[in-house]
Amino acid sequence: MPGFTVDVILSYSQIVAIMNPFSILGNYLTLTEGIRKEARAKILNTAVIAVTIIGLIFIIAGSLILRFYHLSVMAIKFGGGVLLMVIAIDMMSGMPRSKTVDKREIAVVPLATPMMVGPGTLAVLIYLGTAMPLLHAITGFLAGVLTVYATLMASGFFIRLLGRTGVRALSRFMSLILASIAAQMMYDAVAGWYIHLIGKCK
Repeated sequence: MPGFTVDVILSYSQIVAIMNPFSILGNYLTLTEGIRKEARAKILNTAVIAVTIIGLIFIIAGSLILRFYHLSVMAIKFGGGVLLMVIAIDMMSGMPRSKTVDKREIAVVPLATPMMVGPGTLAVLIYLGTAMPLLHAITGFLAGVLTVYATLMASGFFIRLLGRTGVRALSRFMSLILASIAAQMMYDAVAGWYIHLIGKCK
């Protein structure tokens, strides 16, 4: 049970950090501006369903993807870490995550992907699916998706409570957490490669 709890907390924190719901808030409100509350809720529900399906596929099929492309977990760790670091820097600089799109088509693109599930998230999902038991990774992922869903459902409340400046500040903080996770992933990958090479030399 302690292992399950630790794995779920680890996977949950990484999912929330990479999805960064507070960085999505501003874009979400802009994309759904002028849309009735009921229609906005329907769009969000569709987006979350799409995110859940995509996420489960990449968590469950992660090991198959690694075998197909002859990749090691260390390679995914390092590559994912580099990608997450770039995304964290983009978040810190306030770069937009999406372009202007038709409001009738925003549920899956760009809301579900790439705003909620982009390349960095996919890299994390593959890594989690291979680094811990599937049940642990899936539980943490679903908890993370629920957190993002609840945050966006309460988007109006957060804007009123924190103001757009406060939301931006929280987004910057989440980007710092994401950068730290990226650095740790790269460090673990290099350490893993070093231990592997030392073992080969003996």
